[in-house]
Amino acid sequence: MPSTQKRMALTLPPETTAALADLADAMGKPASTVAAELLAEMVSQIHGMAKVIRFSKSGNKAGAKRALVHMVGDGMAELIGSTQPELFPKTKPK
Repeated sequence: MPSTQKRMALTLPPETTAALADLADAMGKPASTVAAELLAEMVSQIHGMAKVIRFSKSGNKAGAKRALVHMVGDGMAELIGSTQPELFPKTKPK
């Protein structure tokens, strides 16, 4: 019976392909299976990051930070906020 799951073509950088190939070899699985399993394990984080980005794009900095804190915790929120400043652009005082 054919799969009902959607397929997606991906173009990966060489280092990503090499890392997946290495992990797949260690696990004894095809790289495509390993990639699909990794993404499946990250579904809640993917949805959480989409929420953070939507809040940030709409200018709701507090909402973005709340969503990020909920997603990864206070310490990681500070780290991500400092290393990804485009998510939390500085606003000029009014």
